[in-house]
Amino acid sequence: MPCRERPVPTAQALTTEQYAGRACCSCGKRLTTGAVHRGVARGRQGAHVLDVEVWSCP
Repeated sequence: MPCRERPVPTAQALTTEQYAGRACCSCGKRLTTGAVHRGVARGRQGAHVLDVEVWSCP
């Protein structure tokens, strides 16, 4: 299944690079051109909202 079709992970499941938008939210490969906006990975840690926009491979 292509990365752009996989479910969006939770914010807590992302690596630092994925959370920063520099890596694919599905496979973890470094993103360069043609990245696909996947929406928002949702998460909370106590009172802190960890929601972040995520991107995947084309």
